[in-house]
Amino acid sequence: MEDSKECHDQATNNVAFFLLIPINTHLLCGTLPPQPFSVSYRLDRFEMKFVITREQRDALMPRLMPHLRADANAGDNAFYPIISLYYDNADRDCYWEKIRGQGSRRKMRVRVYGSLDGKVPPTSFIEVKHKCDSRVVKRRAQMPLAAALQVGAGEMPDKELNFADRKVVEEVHKLVRERKFRPHCCMRYDRQAFADVNPASDLRITFDTGIGFRMDDLVPQPDDRGFSQYLLREGESVMEVKVTGAVPFWLPRMLGDAGCILTSHSKYCNALEAGDPALQRRVLRAVGAEAPASLLERASLDFTSSREGEALPALA
Repeated sequence: MEDSKECHDQATNNVAFFLLIPINTHLLCGTLPPQPFSVSYRLDRFEMKFVITREQRDALMPRLMPHLRADANAGDNAFYPIISLYYDNADRDCYWEKIRGQGSRRKMRVRVYGSLDGKVPPTSFIEVKHKCDSRVVKRRAQMPLAAALQVGAGEMPDKELNFADRKVVEEVHKLVRERKFRPHCCMRYDRQAFADVNPASDLRITFDTGIGFRMDDLVPQPDDRGFSQYLLREGESVMEVKVTGAVPFWLPRMLGDAGCILTSHSKYCNALEAGDPALQRRVLRAVGAEAPASLLERASLDFTSSREGEALPALA
């Protein structure tokens, strides 16, 4: 009983700070209008992540649902698949910036939506996700998948761009040109997305499951099923709370009651630790015990099989 109370208090303390988040005053009433897939937009928000078990999710949903509705982009059942192609350079800067906790860092990707049953229409974006301290700013431009891949290769797309999209393309090209970003990892997961029923709130809560990755076949497709490596344990999901202003008063107590603990979770970094042998070998040789424990554990077998003095393979 004592342990249960201690766990509950720890979880509640982890999420209690939500109530201290100031309202973003440059947004009228702290809200954003619903954003259909056809609109390019810039979003400035807080993102808070929790890796939760099936039991925690089952306990949460009956309490959450009176406050939530299916996200407008997801259809009645709130589900849609997401395919992402992540870019990085040969030194894996995006990975190391995350591991080191760099305050301002950028992640570049092509993101593809769409379901095989046609309920979610195929849509693709080229985007830069910029994290600055605790804020996340996403800048993206919608375009056909072939055009998005063109932009990711440092080329101009075969389509006319408006001013906002042109700025996104310029930022992507700068990353490709100056930081040598190239396609590196393709990922897929199924998302269940909800929004607050209160129209004055822009709160979104999402649950990601079936998180798969691959380091080859770097041409994403809508609802791509060609994955054989997966993250997370059976029944686990990544819950994200996303908001530009204040979190509703009812949410922290519910998360605390369910034992949800705020965590740092990067799908891309976890995929590299699990499936990038070159990164694993380089980490062991360069930083040894200073490397993340999860990466050291996964890399150990690969490292012991390498010959002494063997040159590190290219990370491309």
